[in-house]
Amino acid sequence: MAKFLVRRHAEPAYVHGLIEAVNKISSQKQCPNEERILRAIQQEYDWTKTEILKQLKFAVKDGFFIQVTAISSHGKSKGVPQTAFRVRQREKEQELEKTQETHDWYCWVCHGAGEIIQCDHCPRVFHRKCARDGSVSSGKWKCPSCQHQKLPQLISSKSADALSKMLLFTMERMKEKAKDFLRPIDFDEYEDYLDFIFKPMDLSLLEKNVKEKHYKTPKEFREEAQWMLHNSIIYFGENTEMTELAEAIMEDCDGELEELIRCSDCYLMSNVRTTNWFAKPCFYPHELVWAKMTGEPPWPSKLLAWNEEKTKALVRFFGTAHQRAWVIGKNVIPITQKPDVKKRPQRWLQAVEEMKLYEKYLDQSQHKHRKKIPEPTKTKANSRERSTQTHTLDENCNCSKPSEENSLQRKIDAISKKLDDEIKKNAELNKRKDERIKILQDHAKTLEDHLNSAVLNLESERNRAKDYKQKYEKLIVEEKRIRTMLNSDGVYNSGLTNGSSSTYNDDCSNLSSPHQSGSSRPRERRNNDETKLAANKERLEREKAIAEALKKAKKEHERQIQRTLQTSREEANRALKEAVSATKRKQWCSHCSNEAFYPCCWNTSYCTVECQKADWCSHRFHCMRLACNCGRDCKKSC
Repeated sequence: MAKFLVRRHAEPAYVHGLIEAVNKISSQKQCPNEERILRAIQQEYDWTKTEILKQLKFAVKDGFFIQVTAISSHGKSKGVPQTAFRVRQREKEQELEKTQETHDWYCWVCHGAGEIIQCDHCPRVFHRKCARDGSVSSGKWKCPSCQHQKLPQLISSKSADALSKMLLFTMERMKEKAKDFLRPIDFDEYEDYLDFIFKPMDLSLLEKNVKEKHYKTPKEFREEAQWMLHNSIIYFGENTEMTELAEAIMEDCDGELEELIRCSDCYLMSNVRTTNWFAKPCFYPHELVWAKMTGEPPWPSKLLAWNEEKTKALVRFFGTAHQRAWVIGKNVIPITQKPDVKKRPQRWLQAVEEMKLYEKYLDQSQHKHRKKIPEPTKTKANSRERSTQTHTLDENCNCSKPSEENSLQRKIDAISKKLDDEIKKNAELNKRKDERIKILQDHAKTLEDHLNSAVLNLESERNRAKDYKQKYEKLIVEEKRIRTMLNSDGVYNSGLTNGSSSTYNDDCSNLSSPHQSGSSRPRERRNNDETKLAANKERLEREKAIAEALKKAKKEHERQIQRTLQTSREEANRALKEAVSATKRKQWCSHCSNEAFYPCCWNTSYCTVECQKADWCSHRFHCMRLACNCGRDCKKSC
């Protein structure tokens, strides 16, 4: 069994504060001793002196700081030795230590340091109080994250391809709020990131693992995504923007996985959204009930689950939106009971029609397989009762009358036409958004081409610099040779013979100055060589400065592209929201669903007088402007 041990003593939040304090003091050309570190930290954090000194000692023990003895060169303490702390710079050692590490340094639950136990099946570690749900098998300790997840039979029978397809929909939902987790962390910006983080994680790496089918259960996917939140709390702190973003991503992930585990068929169809997807029954059909919300009539819906106390039910309503809600148990009645519906709005009638279509598909599926499909919540006999009761309900609602059926069909056609128009508008907005994004991408590609050409020019300049360096080395050799010749020049002149001196005098007769000699040529050559050396050195320095400037410009250019793309996406989303909001603020005709201009009562408006006359036959029983609203059998003038 794994033993408890201490891998890190200092808490990560304190270590970050201490590093900031030491760097701040060092940038002010001061010695980072205990007194200055305490003063700098207490200005920023509400930490006690005892705790700061304790964590500083732990940080030195963990290897984040080096404790040295420094002697001040100025001030009151000039010449007095004092203890200073330096941040350890470990670049080459870090890669070697990283390959040797097998487990994380901080607790998976509370994200703190201290005495921990290591899981024998994964790199996670836990405190003693945080590891209560672990288990021991074959002498090896298994952490709660590695425990087997009990899944419904439907999701456990899914293949790896089917699970990967559903997890990709989960990834799309997680990407909606993620902006800083879409790509790996920039180690150039956060140089000490790997000193605290054992396993970096982002959505691009997570999506790659999903496509490669690394996860066999939803729990494995969820625990892998949890690394983003774990890393954010350790490196950035609990109350930071990055951590809040990671928490929002994990909330979306938990909601999607909960829906996936509850019914994988519903989850898949709700994301694919084929025609009449909500009316198609799942492998295990859901129970049909009437669910009543505040201010709404009893609504046909699917019963998804009950809470642990059986006091609330999670239902999903038939209709256009297919929304989910928790409904109090007393407001949920079986579909076989007759609901007390006084007002039947258009949305309610559409929901009833969709429920009838669901029952039709369910009967066809049962007849096709010629056997009973096991239902965890309802039997086949109850399904027949539901069908019979639904037909009775249709008779009570007078849906069988030809005139009302024609009117209902016209309304449905008008609504469908309106929905098609809205879909076309949304498609046009999305097309404009895609065009703007494409323009920005083309612009970014052009800038990238220019940058690549600049890089190629820089490579050619580097090659030229190498040639100059070789020439420089040759010139150094030549300079040594010339100096040797100059040193031996006096000996050479003294040993000249009479015959050679006559030749020498003939050659020197053409010179204008009597002081010029044969040694002037090497001296001139040496001066030229020194001039060339200085020019080459200056050119090499200039090339190095150009290379550094190009590197900085490339990095800034990439950041500018990302900021421009993000701004364009935000503008497109804002324009879409404004268009949807403007549509919602308008009033619509209760008869033909066009934009209304003539209000009738508090919740009814019409576009023309003809629509008001056509709808008056059914609306007059509910109109709030009438002096009497007693119903059909009223014998008064109303």
